[in-house]
Amino acid sequence: MVIFIGDGGGSVRSGTAVDRPAAVGSHLMLSHTITSPSMPDVDEAVKFWNENGTPKLAQRTPEAVAWFFDGLDLLEPGVVSCSRWRPEHPHGAVPEEVAMYGGVARKG
Repeated sequence: MVIFIGDGGGSVRSGTAVDRPAAVGSHLMLSHTITSPSMPDVDEAVKFWNENGTPKLAQRTPEAVAWFFDGLDLLEPGVVSCSRWRPEHPHGAVPEEVAMYGGVARKG
């Protein structure tokens, strides 16, 4: 769960399952809480958690979440708000964005 791995000034991938060899055809599925200027309430909630709870949560931008998929074949629709990952809504309605982004990728 990369949400609990802080950046620590070094490579997030170092020593994590994301950086380990995987068989061709295997998949990585990942979701992660994001930080966004449009969601200050989420930033406040994460700040409260990190001051009072354990383990500490790491927040990343949507671009930083996408970084975990580097070198893999990202499935459509890519790294997006989890509410928008292949939604099945009538009349093509776009679901509201949530502060959890995710994606699925395949090792080619």
